[in-house]
Amino acid sequence: MDTPPLPSSTVDTQAEVARRHPGHDPSGGGNLPEIEPMTFSVLGRFFAVPLLIIGSIVGGAVLVVFLFGAPAAPEARGVDELLRSLETSTGQKSMGMLLPQDKEHWQTGLELTLRLQSKVDALTAEELDEVDARLGRLVTQELESTLLSPTGEEAALSQEANPPTRFEFLIRSLGLTGRPAAIAPLIEVIRSRREPFVSVAMQQLGECASIPEVRGAIEPVLQTLARSDRPESKLLACTVLSVIAVPSDGHVVQALESARLAEDGEVAWSAALALARLGSPAGKSTLMDLLDRPFWESGDRYRTTDAKGQELRYPMPPGRIETLLIAAIDAASNLQDADLWEMIERLKSDPSPGVRSAATQAIEAREG
Repeated sequence: MDTPPLPSSTVDTQAEVARRHPGHDPSGGGNLPEIEPMTFSVLGRFFAVPLLIIGSIVGGAVLVVFLFGAPAAPEARGVDELLRSLETSTGQKSMGMLLPQDKEHWQTGLELTLRLQSKVDALTAEELDEVDARLGRLVTQELESTLLSPTGEEAALSQEANPPTRFEFLIRSLGLTGRPAAIAPLIEVIRSRREPFVSVAMQQLGECASIPEVRGAIEPVLQTLARSDRPESKLLACTVLSVIAVPSDGHVVQALESARLAEDGEVAWSAALALARLGSPAGKSTLMDLLDRPFWESGDRYRTTDAKGQELRYPMPPGRIETLLIAAIDAASNLQDADLWEMIERLKSDPSPGVRSAATQAIEAREG
């Protein structure tokens, strides 16, 4: 879900990143690998959000098809029919499993999400407004229901092994409409502090960063960063703030700096990268590490939590090192710090073609 370019006051617009990463080798030695434009989804990928948030939707869809059978063919039912089906269903569970009569309705949430993801551009503005209004009512009703039943399905934190809930599909579908009216219900989900739905709503707000109304989400996202006890939510909050805030939002910069100092691991890294994308050098010391391949290859940098809640540590996978180095290059290139640019210069000889490409293109853009 690519959104239109962010306002010109935002440091890291999609247009700027596309300009910085044209995929051309200025040395004349042939084309370097093309670097994917830095959309919000790509930012999330750099921070391991997909395993916990984005993956809960996309990966969960695969699991749903495996468990319950494929949903109806996308062209078989229109968006209106899918919405009517959702409006007459609750998608409730019994003993952690969907009731047989609700499976079809629950799958409808998946189908609507997939339809909007692939067909949203084919809908007229009037059709999108109607879809947005109906989904907004559904999200509000579902949120009220979860607040009244703390032991319901919403109480179980989303994990890789769990398929996404009907409510997650509704939130994602609402965000996919890309309409200004979608922002208020998404903000209310964040204010509810109900996980994992807060994380799903924040992701959608990040995708809607070009909508002016999304700035109303800054304070709720800041509260999530300060209060949440889930590292995944803190990490995502940093990422979202970096695309919905602007450099002049001093309180956002201050909150990100506090998070960088108070947290460790990927939350601190995400805060440092977010600071750089907002034009702040406050995270320079962390960025110096993030631009250093030996830093990534030393120790057990990769951390995860098993089903029993125990933290496990492993060496950082090579592919993950590559994506994190590229993320660090992209963020650091927003700053005019000689030390950071020296680190980027070194990465022009990195073993990874993708990292070399990102470093070369960043330097070319700066010189140009």
